[in-house]
Amino acid sequence: MSQNQNINILPERKEIRINSNENAKRVMYLIKEFLLNNEYVDLISGTGGAPVIVRTSESLVRLGYVTYDHVKTDTTLLNNRRRTKLIVRIRRTEDFRKLYDENEEIRRRTQEINNMN
Repeated sequence: MSQNQNINILPERKEIRINSNENAKRVMYLIKEFLLNNEYVDLISGTGGAPVIVRTSESLVRLGYVTYDHVKTDTTLLNNRRRTKLIVRIRRTEDFRKLYDENEEIRRRTQEINNMN
């Protein structure tokens, strides 16, 4: 299990758990890296991280990397308190690898230019 203060990546379960303080751009990068070796991933968060999941998955769909497989909410009672979570399953598209490679090439060129300055 790979872990950060705000993200838990569980490759064996094909899950990425996101907390509220995480940066959407970084989450997008981690999702794309995960999807290089997996067909789909479940993005999971409580109510605080839900905006990050929505922003991230919507951007990836708009850019053509993924499609939505399903969106689900789940509410449980724990010690008389409601615990709500959002689960968004996204699946990589047929063009995923092509888009990923193009983006990595642009990133590489940008880094070279920045290193020259």
